[in-house]
Formats: sequence, structure tokens, C-alpha cells
Amino acid sequence: MSSVFFRTKLGTTEQLAATPGQPLTDVLRLHGIPRNAILTWRNGKIVAEDTTVIEPDDLIEVRQVRHYDLDVARRPKRQVYGEPDPIYTKTILFDTDGSLEQRSEQLDADGFVAYVEEAFVQSIVGKQVVRPGDSIVVGLSGGRDSVAYLTLLERTRDRLPRVQMSAVTITGLPDWEEPATFAAARESGARLGIDQVIVTAEDVERVFRLKGRFVEAMNEIVAGEGQHLTMVIGHQVLRRMLEVEARERGANVVAFGFNADDLVASMVTWFTSGFRMGGIPAREIGGMRYIFPLYRVTKKELTLYLELVAPELNRQGTPGRFTTGPDERSMSYAITDHLFDLWPGIDYYLFNSFETMQRYMFPMIEATCRICQGVYLLQEGVPNAPDLCDVCDFFARRELTTVG
Repeated sequence: MSSVFFRTKLGTTEQLAATPGQPLTDVLRLHGIPRNAILTWRNGKIVAEDTTVIEPDDLIEVRQVRHYDLDVARRPKRQVYGEPDPIYTKTILFDTDGSLEQRSEQLDADGFVAYVEEAFVQSIVGKQVVRPGDSIVVGLSGGRDSVAYLTLLERTRDRLPRVQMSAVTITGLPDWEEPATFAAARESGARLGIDQVIVTAEDVERVFRLKGRFVEAMNEIVAGEGQHLTMVIGHQVLRRMLEVEARERGANVVAFGFNADDLVASMVTWFTSGFRMGGIPAREIGGMRYIFPLYRVTKKELTLYLELVAPELNRQGTPGRFTTGPDERSMSYAITDHLFDLWPGIDYYLFNSFETMQRYMFPMIEATCRICQGVYLLQEGVPNAPDLCDVCDFFARRELTTVG
């Protein structure tokens, strides 16, 4: 009979459930033990965890190598506020003078809807993300985030500051015109009673001075060495076109539908790349204010919310070749999802700390692109193309645009 024992740095020993034929890495994962925290002996001989498969009569000893209490993460202190028929549990890890406790509230359908709407309202009002009299342009793609944002506005408008609002949907790529998402965008704008402005491929080609069709330029990017930048370029194009529409309409605010997961994933990328980010939940660049009204709500919560209050809008096509990101994007999102499991509520801590960090970071230096006229941030420690944003520089180096 095989046996696997875990010996902690606190002097305790625990037998781990394991069966012959099971990879040791699976045993460790199921018991919340990271490989970086241990060394392993199999029948008295040290072995690598990732190559070890448990065999009958094995005696495996897993020893923790660093002195800390791993059970803080494996078996956290928990306080659960129960509900007879829950559909969702909201958990936050509270740090009180160094003592950690997870507090969980189980929510039924009505309670969950009320929670999401309250979180949305308080995040906007508490941080003055939206201010009375703002003129706002909302990027309305028809995806769950932008549709959920308008649905939340529709249901909580009496609790929010009065503003002027236009919804802008940008077309020009097959992914951006996918029938289910495009229909959801149109219906969502109609329900709120706001105008939906359609930006065409010709508008994109004019602003970025493209020599040919926008879709042809993106096809060349997808098929070439710039494939890993497809989503980055797409997002920058969307942002610039929203800015153009905002200025034409005299709007001072651009609203994006990025949720808590999106923003934490961006922070993971920022911490591992050094690429400069603006503030969260609002940032001001080039005289325009950019806001993230959904920064306190996760993608899972938004999807469940739509399913409960507007299931007919909870449609979304599968990602296409222009909206499928590179491996590094998937890694950032996977790390983010694991972080939310390991540290529930980590977004609250990260966003608050990031706000503090903005105060002592080097001042952001702005520049204006001489092609698309967009304002962008110069990046420290890397060469910046003279008077060209990343997208226009990319297009120019591939002779896809006319450099002025």
C-alpha cells in the first residue's frame, strides 16, 4: 500500500490521500501544496515531483522547505453567512492586524442581483468615477461586459449622477460584427434609450491613414510576425475611435467595460513587463477622462447577473481570429483567476495600493501621434518611436499607412 506524507515547517505531519498510478503533482494540487514550497523523497531517495507517479508500496515524504504556515492558504479561517438556496458565494479575505479571515456570504438570486447593483453604484459614487454633468461616450461592443454595463445603468439610473451619454459601436472586422453580439449591442442601447453610433471601417482607415482596407491590414498582422499584437492593436484602434467620437460630440469622458478580472490581469502584465499604466478606476490623458465603471465586478458576476436579469442579452459569439489573444494574455488571465481563488478580494487590495503607487511614480509623459492624433504615454526604459503611437508605428513600419 502506498503512502504520501506531508511534513510542515510547523512540525506537523499529514497523510495525503493518494492512489497508485496517480501523478504526485495531482496529489499536491488537490491538497493545495505548491511544488515550489517542498522537496520530495520517495523510498528514501530525493525525486522530482513532476516525474513521480505513485506506485504500490511507495513511501513518499513531502517536506516543506520554508518556515511559514501553508494552512493559511490551504485551510483559511472562514466565517460563512448562510442562505438556504444560494446561487453564488461572495468571499473576501480580511486582514485585521495581520490576522486573516475569509468571510463568505451566500446569496440567492435576488440577493445576488442586489449585491451586484449595490457594488456598481457604490464604486461609481464613492470614487466619483462618474460626475454630475459628465458627457460620456461608452464603447458598446455587444459583449457581456458592455451590455452588462448598460443594463446596470438602466436598473440603477435613479441612484447615479445625471449625465449625457452616447453608445459607440465600432465595426470593420468580422469579430466586431458577429451577429449575436451586434444584436445584443443594438438591443441594449435601445432599452436604455440612448443613441447607438456606428463607426465604420472607412472611419478607421481615415483616422489611421491606412493605404488599404482595415480588414486587409489586420489580416496581414494576423498572418505575420505581428500576430501576438493583434488584440493590442485592435484595442488601441477601438480606444482611438472612441476618442474621436467623444471629441466630435463634445464629450469629456470615455467609459470602458473592463471588469475586475480584466484590470487585475492588466496589472499582472504590468508587474511582469513594466509597461506603464494609468490609474484605476479613472485616468486622465490628453484632456480626456477614461473610466472603468465595472472595476469592482468580476466577469463571472457580470455573466451571472445578465443571466438573471436579462438572459436575452447574455449572448456572445465565439472569439474569432482578431479577438483571440496570444499565449501571454491567456497566462495573465489564468494567473488572475487563480489569484482570486487563493486570495478572495485581492482586487480590492491591488486597486487601493495601485492608487497609492500612482502618487510616487515618475510623472507620466504624454505625446501626440502625428498620424492618428491620439495622445499616448511614453514608456520608460524602452525606445519610443518619434511622435508615433505604438499602433501607427507598427502600421508605418509595415508600410500599411501613409506617414505624414
